[in-house]
Amino acid sequence: MFGTHPQPYRYYTRLAAGTFRTALDVGMLVIGSGIIGLALAVLLDGLGVVDLELDLSTGSFLASLLVIAVLGAFALGVASEGRYGAAESVADYPHGEVLVGRAVGSVLIGALFAVAASQLRPFVANLPLPFHAALEVLRSAGIAGLIVVPLVAVPLAWWLRHGLERIGFGERLELPAIYAVWVIATLILFRMPG
Repeated sequence: MFGTHPQPYRYYTRLAAGTFRTALDVGMLVIGSGIIGLALAVLLDGLGVVDLELDLSTGSFLASLLVIAVLGAFALGVASEGRYGAAESVADYPHGEVLVGRAVGSVLIGALFAVAASQLRPFVANLPLPFHAALEVLRSAGIAGLIVVPLVAVPLAWWLRHGLERIGFGERLELPAIYAVWVIATLILFRMPG
């Protein structure tokens, strides 16, 4: 039952911190994957393997590729380092409370990503198209975190955990399910700037 713990402030603070960290880790993994994919697309376009009609000069191509690849690697690094202990810190909490915490955490992270994308838009106004596309990845991941993750991914993760709990496999699929839904939603929401 919610609110019946003897030390509710400490109890729910730990729950909120653990679920927020987990949502941040998965969100950064989504952004890192998207931006690294974008860097790969820029590389293939620059080498002439594919034609994305970016029409970049050699200097713009190299600068865009380098900066975007570093940003993607940074996001993946944050996601990989932050995972230690985040999911385990809420392992002893009731599944219903973790479900609510993950939904709220994804909404907060999604809002953070969407606000960051809107605040960064003036800074990339005069930069080449790949920077606008990277910002669009951030915006799309933010909207997905605000809407799709709490409504689809978190309930799916909860269902997988309970459906496969008897064979001891459901807990391992929770975060991959949230990641997969978040990535797919981001891809669906992504619009290549033009």
